[in-house]
Amino acid sequence: MAELALYRKYRSSDFNEVVGQDHIIKTLTAALAAGRISHAYLFTGPRGVGKTSVARLLAKGLNNKVGADAASLDIIEIDAASNRSIDAVRELRDKINLAPSVGEYKVYIIDEVHMLTTEAFNALLKTLEEPPSHAVFILATTESHKVPETIISRTQRFNFKPIATAIIVDHLAAIADKEGIKIERPALELIAQSSHGGVRDAISLLDQVAAGGKAVVRLDTVRDILGYSDNETIGALAEAVAAGRTKEVLTHLDHLSESGVQPGQLIAQLIQWWRRLLLVAVGTESSNDAIVTELAARLSLPMISRVIEALIEASRSPYPALSLEVALVKVTTRVEQAAVPAATFKAQAIESAQFDETPERSEMSDLWPKALMVIKTKNNTLYALLQSCRIEFKDDNLLVWSKFNFHRDRLMQSANRQIIEKGLEKVYGRPISMTAHIDTTAKVVRDPVAVDPSTDLVSSALEILGGEIVD
Repeated sequence: MAELALYRKYRSSDFNEVVGQDHIIKTLTAALAAGRISHAYLFTGPRGVGKTSVARLLAKGLNNKVGADAASLDIIEIDAASNRSIDAVRELRDKINLAPSVGEYKVYIIDEVHMLTTEAFNALLKTLEEPPSHAVFILATTESHKVPETIISRTQRFNFKPIATAIIVDHLAAIADKEGIKIERPALELIAQSSHGGVRDAISLLDQVAAGGKAVVRLDTVRDILGYSDNETIGALAEAVAAGRTKEVLTHLDHLSESGVQPGQLIAQLIQWWRRLLLVAVGTESSNDAIVTELAARLSLPMISRVIEALIEASRSPYPALSLEVALVKVTTRVEQAAVPAATFKAQAIESAQFDETPERSEMSDLWPKALMVIKTKNNTLYALLQSCRIEFKDDNLLVWSKFNFHRDRLMQSANRQIIEKGLEKVYGRPISMTAHIDTTAKVVRDPVAVDPSTDLVSSALEILGGEIVD
């Protein structure tokens, strides 16, 4: 008889065993204790984070007076991926008026509900609007944006979050101890990172790497099984990219391919590596990796961002190996002008604008790339607009010089100005005011004549397409 898979063996049997979703468990247990039952719930979040497990626990909790085994008689699970037609929902509607077999509630768990057709959603909506008092629906989905708002508005929504790596590592360590699996802590950490916040996937990976026997599972073994390269090789590849050594980059990629590393997995690993480098560069994280620390101090933020964008684009390609090569070749051919320290990057731009700075203003300019990144998280359009402008610091004031009147007016809009000044205060630790002006030193400065640039349609089109209005 086949041995039970670990992810099934260690599926949560009560609310106390649910991993990493304390905010949801606290709310649901309090509601059950108080008898505040909704007729419909919506569980959203990535795969493997506990949506279905919590749905089953909630269903059993609704009928806890009859015991778990008996309560299961009144739990109907439906896979919307294979029962997505209107006929399946009509069949559900025909049976929903039947009283529960033993418990107080008949609970319908519809997994991957976003897979239902439009007609099926319309039929389900009618049921959710007028459900019998004994019926409770629990809808689960990994793609909540595909669920109609009319359905969402009739449910209590709970957002399941990806589980922190440290929590998954501790959970895996506990399972390994119970199962007698000897595994190194770094190996557990790599498994947890590979699961991308999903505890179910992490347990399945643990089961896979431990299947070879009772020998100690080491980090190298997990890397080989998961198709991961070691950090030293990834770091060497990153250094070659940063230095613009195209031939060396391609040689590294060839060696990785020959060693059995899958291109899709390699791209995912590179994206995570360069993301960590970006976070270290902007100061939101620290790293013990010497290569990460060195490159974070040397590379410009635009350079790092460009590599990440190229890798993300490659990840979408049906030809990942070729796309990865092309992406990194494109980056390395531009590295000579891009690989400038973040502080120098903005300082050079200011110097080319032909105005001098005191040491205090220079220090403020050094932090300008970091301020730009903070602003980008709030409004990407403002970030792009500010990058096209000349900036100058005078005391606690930021002067922005734009080429066009409508750019200046957009920057000075109350909402946009507030976003910029809040971003500045977060980075500089004190209030910084911003004012926008027309740059009379620009080569081309034209005011629109025949078209009103204040209209959102015209200014947005010009901003997106990079054009200008001429007579």
